[in-house]
Amino acid sequence: MIFPYFSLNFTNKEEIIFSHYFKIITSSFENRYEQSLHTISKPIGSLLFEFLDADLSNEYFVKRATLKYGSIALDTDSLNNDFEDQLNDADKYEETIEQDLFESLLNEYSKLSINEYKQLQDDLKHIINFVYNIDNKNYLHNLTPSQRYFIFLQNISDEEKLRIFSYISSVEMTHDFDFSALESFQKLKSCNAEEMAKIIKKEDKKNHNYNLTNYFYSFSSLISAYYFCLFHFIENNIPIKKCKNCGKYFIPENRNSSIYCNRIFENKKACKEIGANNAYNEKLKKDEVNRLYRRSLSAKKMLANRNPDIPIYLEKYEKWKSEANKFKQDIKEGKKTEEEFKNWIEETRKNY
Repeated sequence: MIFPYFSLNFTNKEEIIFSHYFKIITSSFENRYEQSLHTISKPIGSLLFEFLDADLSNEYFVKRATLKYGSIALDTDSLNNDFEDQLNDADKYEETIEQDLFESLLNEYSKLSINEYKQLQDDLKHIINFVYNIDNKNYLHNLTPSQRYFIFLQNISDEEKLRIFSYISSVEMTHDFDFSALESFQKLKSCNAEEMAKIIKKEDKKNHNYNLTNYFYSFSSLISAYYFCLFHFIENNIPIKKCKNCGKYFIPENRNSSIYCNRIFENKKACKEIGANNAYNEKLKKDEVNRLYRRSLSAKKMLANRNPDIPIYLEKYEKWKSEANKFKQDIKEGKKTEEEFKNWIEETRKNY
């Protein structure tokens, strides 16, 4: 009997998934698929960013998600548990599914669901780019993600708004209390009620952070889980950035202002390392260009000051200075580069 289970729990730096998944086993000399349970612990944001980075030009991602997270990956608005129903109808009394049947249904329903995943990916990127001000719009500065999300929802079409609200249609929440931070946690478990009260009162004077509530969220649709991740980050003011090196979304370590992620990019080097090297080289180049600019400006100004009776020197100085300032403004706006500025200085330092 196939049925879905997928729960998600967030800590400060991790997300823990407890879900069904499918694996191939050999039974009676044939390969069959079996549903089992596993736990996945990854850095916070991994589930969402894995989806946002996915290539959805074909249905491969949906197939992989189904094997990894179970049948909830194919429970979408249009399919509505059809994949599970087909599997259960085919093998009512079996705990495993024949390989060809499983893969045939997986191919069929992955193709049917891919457009909904594409739409979800587009919607989530649209939300992130606005709510986290990825494009650095001035009017969105000094607002929280929640405040920006409110503005976002007021400025989209009713159709898009209804579609976004539909993503959160299947979520349930449970919770427990985590006392593991108590110094006497192990001892606490073997105490009676009166002894427990004494320990908690004593330690509460030293540490107020132990009585944290753990929330567990369960979903019958993977699409809802993806959207809920983003909603959780928005509501809890967890920052999302876009890496300046690889262009992928990430959560900065320690909630800092890092502009590079920790993904391995090339030659076993992470974007953070590559970005630091690039920034250093850019600084050196900028310093070199700035020194060349100042030397050239100073030389032209000195020539004009020493020859007040020759107006052309002052005119050339003012013209060169004006064009150099325009060049520097273009660099700030991303229209030109430091290398182009350097070449321009070298070409014009004697011609002006």
